Amino acid sequence: MQIDQHFELPVAPEQAWEAFKNIELLVECLPGAALTGPAVEGELPLRFDVKMGPISTNFLGAGRVSFDDLTNSGRFEGAAADKRTGSRVKGAASFSVAAQGSGSRVEVSVDYSLTGSLAQFSRGGIVRELASALTAQFAANLSTRLQAAVASEPAAAAPAAPPVVVPLNAGSLLRQMLKARWQRLWNTLLRRKPA
Repeated sequence: MQIDQHFELPVAPEQAWEAFKNIELLVECLPGAALTGPAVEGELPLRFDVKMGPISTNFLGAGRVSFDDLTNSGRFEGAAADKRTGSRVKGAASFSVAAQGSGSRVEVSVDYSLTGSLAQFSRGGIVRELASALTAQFAANLSTRLQAAVASEPAAAAPAAPPVVVPLNAGSLLRQMLKARWQRLWNTLLRRKPA
């Protein structure tokens, strides 16, 4: 399945591109994701925790990322498995950063396949809606971090403690998405109501 997304960041393309080359920062901004150790021969050991109602998954795997500084674009490829559900995911994501107004526009295209018991959730619009909500949350987290970095003076600081990984709460994202859809529908109906 292929999913194409885009979002904007309130920083210059050069700053946004440098942020995309900071893998630790990106992983910290992606809900449910964590690095499980240092890269080994270019392979990043990754974990992605997802909670959907009573179902909890812990995907463990690895991925590789490549960057093209001439075009401000890159590609991530990886695979992971959840032993508890017997589910496997394999995919690739291409991304690019370009100028947009006084900030940047990020284009992301993800192509993935999911097998195992969780594959039933990849049907229809559920995954697209989840991807949309996840992208929005990632963009908000990254935007906040970048704005804070721009606002503060570079200073020597003590090493940061490893981030606490909070599983991606897919159920919560779906509820937020459905609430937003219901609100848009309700507002549309109110506008159509005769005076």
